[in-house]
Amino acid sequence: MNNLDFLNNISDCVFAFSEDNKIIFKNSAFVSVFNDFKNFERFKQRFNFNLCFLSSENIKNITPIDLLLDSKENFHTICSYQNPNGEYSLYYIYKFLYKNYKVVILKNITDKNSLELSENRYTNLRKKYDEIKESAQKYTKLQEDAQSQMLKMGLINRISLVIRETNDLKEVLSSALNEIHNFMGSFKSYFSMKEKSSFKIKYNIPYNESELETITKYDDETLKEIRNKNIIVSACKKEYLNSDLFLQDGVNRIIIPVYNKNKLLGIIVTLTKQKFKAEENKEVLQSVSVHLGSTIIQAGLISQLNKKNKKLEKTLKELKETQLQLINTEKMASIGQLVSGVAHEINTPLASISSNNNLINKILLSNKINDRQLSMLKELNEIDIEAANRISNIVKSLKKFVRLDEAQFQEADINKEIDLTLKLIEHELKNISLEKHYSQLPPVKCSVNMINQVFMNLLVNSCHAIQQKGGKGIIKIYTGIDKNNLIVRIRDNGCGIPQDIQNKIFNTGYTTKKIGIGTGLGLSISKKITELHKGTITFESEENKGSEFKVTIPIKP
Repeated sequence: MNNLDFLNNISDCVFAFSEDNKIIFKNSAFVSVFNDFKNFERFKQRFNFNLCFLSSENIKNITPIDLLLDSKENFHTICSYQNPNGEYSLYYIYKFLYKNYKVVILKNITDKNSLELSENRYTNLRKKYDEIKESAQKYTKLQEDAQSQMLKMGLINRISLVIRETNDLKEVLSSALNEIHNFMGSFKSYFSMKEKSSFKIKYNIPYNESELETITKYDDETLKEIRNKNIIVSACKKEYLNSDLFLQDGVNRIIIPVYNKNKLLGIIVTLTKQKFKAEENKEVLQSVSVHLGSTIIQAGLISQLNKKNKKLEKTLKELKETQLQLINTEKMASIGQLVSGVAHEINTPLASISSNNNLINKILLSNKINDRQLSMLKELNEIDIEAANRISNIVKSLKKFVRLDEAQFQEADINKEIDLTLKLIEHELKNISLEKHYSQLPPVKCSVNMINQVFMNLLVNSCHAIQQKGGKGIIKIYTGIDKNNLIVRIRDNGCGIPQDIQNKIFNTGYTTKKIGIGTGLGLSISKKITELHKGTITFESEENKGSEFKVTIPIKP
């Protein structure tokens, strides 16, 4: 007999261990509550601490039951128990030594009322364990403090969440006011912005539009406390000095200064009939004040930034318009340079037609047409047809090239577009050999007008470089595809670009040509057009040996 049967008279769960930690007794309450108890190891794993014992070498496996068994002295603690259904209960565990036994009492303290009833029923037992009662009281106080702290932290976290999610000052202040309003059980709250020696109401709860923009003034003592960043709790007859309304008895006015560093931005004023202790809530209210202070400054900066962004957007729009004007200006300059050459190209077939017409006229006036003259007429007719076709082709090419308003992206055959450009600058290609190394290309999505302008600028520059060197040379044009990019390379053996100016050639307005020949916009515009197509333009050049320009653009930008 272990002489522990008297423990059956205790309504709490009791079980006892022998010196070698084997269970030798379970009272009826224990059997009733833990009727599913079959395996001691599983049973003790259902108990868990809310604290983690970092000094333990086996943190994962340690349980309150392990601790009380290892303890050589009386032992008590509070822990949670999870039953097989997943439900949690809170237990107070007390272990004491009785003769050679370790007796463990499990008291369910989940329900506070049940705890009080248990305390009434076992008054004698509580007297014997004063330390247990003191521990339970400390735990309850700790729980209340933790709950209060959680409410305060919840207030700060909710306000912080709104601040993180929006930069709208009105939304942040409205949310903060609402949280403080509810936290203090207020019937009226508002935020007033600092206005010289007074304040102006900007947001209020409950919303009252007629009170917005109201100037509020305060006595010197209150202003002194505000300047000292103190939270002011006072019973007063008026909300502010210049108010026409009187407050009921028992109303507390709480003023929370809102600062950013040492700059006073405004105040939060809230009216409540509840008792409010400033010291107990000083930390949370100061935290709210700091958050709002930072937000007001940030909102001001964001407002300035938005204004600057709008200004920049306007400037960017103007720059884009200017860029388009520059492109069109360069286009017109290019067309101007083409006019003399095109005029010459047209004049030659026109002269041929005119001369032929004179011969035809003479033959017709003679009234005698022999076989030789008939053959001559046929030959002249063929020459006229060819000359007319040549004029027609030149005009068509010029019309295609002059498409200043065609900026939409469309698919184009780049090989054909290069040929079109070459036709227009035929007069520049005299005494210059031309080699075309075209690859088979898929349709390339681009602004055809702009891309043609790039090709023309590069080809004309190559012609001028060859002319500057002596007038005879060769231009090689290569087209191809590399990793879904169109590659066009234009190589010449002209005068090349001196090393000391190679970093300037893409600068707007920079030119090495004489006045009237170059505008300084060609390569600059070509670079901008290529970038507009999300591409690049690069070059390699050696003075007196020639240059190669490489244009790379995505096939589908």
